[in-house]
Amino acid sequence: MNLWEKIKKGFGLGLETVAEKTDELSNLAKLNWEKFRIQKSREKELNKLGGKVYQLHAENREKELTKETEDIIEKLKGLEEQLHAKMKEIEEASDKGAIDKQQLKEFKKDLELGDGAIEQLVIDEKSKILGKKLMEIQFPENVLVGAIVREEKVIIPDGNTVIQKGDKVTLLGEKEDVKGAVKMMAES
Repeated sequence: MNLWEKIKKGFGLGLETVAEKTDELSNLAKLNWEKFRIQKSREKELNKLGGKVYQLHAENREKELTKETEDIIEKLKGLEEQLHAKMKEIEEASDKGAIDKQQLKEFKKDLELGDGAIEQLVIDEKSKILGKKLMEIQFPENVLVGAIVREEKVIIPDGNTVIQKGDKVTLLGEKEDVKGAVKMMAES
């Protein structure tokens, strides 16, 4: 029986909980991406507004200022509303997806029953994996990088995710493989 079968047999619904939490984190990442896009649109409109005001001032056409900038200001107001709504949505999703410490302890215990492990390590400036994409790193076979916490934001990584200094990398898998991965990642 492999690790995943042992884990599933050992705590049944625990896997469903992990899947639910993964979905919640993925949704949170999507919401943060949408917030970022709104912020970029807002920034673009602010730059456009500033450029227009400067141009009209430089051409001594201040009287046209209101007419020329009204549309941009209306668009900015709409983007502000979208941004506030998205931030509220993120806050609600964060509250809904909160995992308490007891749940994490129980999850870790259940993993250990199935000869599995979950570990988190912080990447320092001496790590040999610093600056590498996950796909470039030779992890042991039965290890999964579950999440990366970077500057208080959770990242659900893929092969193109680049490891940065200060990243908190969560590893999940068979106990010996996780130990090997932690050792490899901590090496200079």
